[in-house]
Amino acid sequence: MVDATLFFTPHQDDETLSMGSAIIEHVEKSDTHVILCTDGSKSIIRKVLDDGGSCSYHIKDVHKYSLSESEFSKDRDEEFKDSCEAMGVKESNIHIEDNRAHDGELSKEKAREIILKYLEEYPDAKVKTVTPFKASGIHEDHRALGEAALELYREGKIKDLRFYVEPYDYKDFKKVNPNVEVWKVLPSQEEKLLSAMNAYKKWNPESGHYAIGYHSVKSHFDELATNKIQYVHAP
Repeated sequence: MVDATLFFTPHQDDETLSMGSAIIEHVEKSDTHVILCTDGSKSIIRKVLDDGGSCSYHIKDVHKYSLSESEFSKDRDEEFKDSCEAMGVKESNIHIEDNRAHDGELSKEKAREIILKYLEEYPDAKVKTVTPFKASGIHEDHRALGEAALELYREGKIKDLRFYVEPYDYKDFKKVNPNVEVWKVLPSQEEKLLSAMNAYKKWNPESGHYAIGYHSVKSHFDELATNKIQYVHAP
């Protein structure tokens, strides 16, 4: 029987920016699932897309697209699914959690519920998610998800746990947590990682592609495309 690996991501794009290389690696050797835990609806980019401005990578078009929160969330979900598929995750293993939280409202309790739901089906699964340990500017949804996983690990409900440090936060993380041993994760299949990132760069409004991820954190995508290094640590 093939072992299961569960990647829990707080928002659309975190799975790629923080855990992409690991997802690609685990797809090759385990039954790999990626679970999205919030709807990503509160991003300021929803308003940016309707502000009349333009961006260098779609200079011939301006921001004239008014999306409801639900439409915006759905379009972010499509980017998430396209990115996961580019990393080799089976469509049936890409989970947009029915019980997910609204963006910015993921509590540790809600995160526990989501993690436990998948552990019921895959009790011996390896669990991967973002680190809960403080660094400057840590998003509370990230912290809640990491803290929930750590709590379940300490309770013995998670047997194998790894945390991923957001690459853009790595230097601050090491300042705050100098004694935490962190390993570098390099892409074994670089083209898959780049394809996964490109899912967040698609600009084709007529087909519902608004490059939301790239509008949101362009510098993070550009940095990862250049360095291609991600970071992991044990509990």
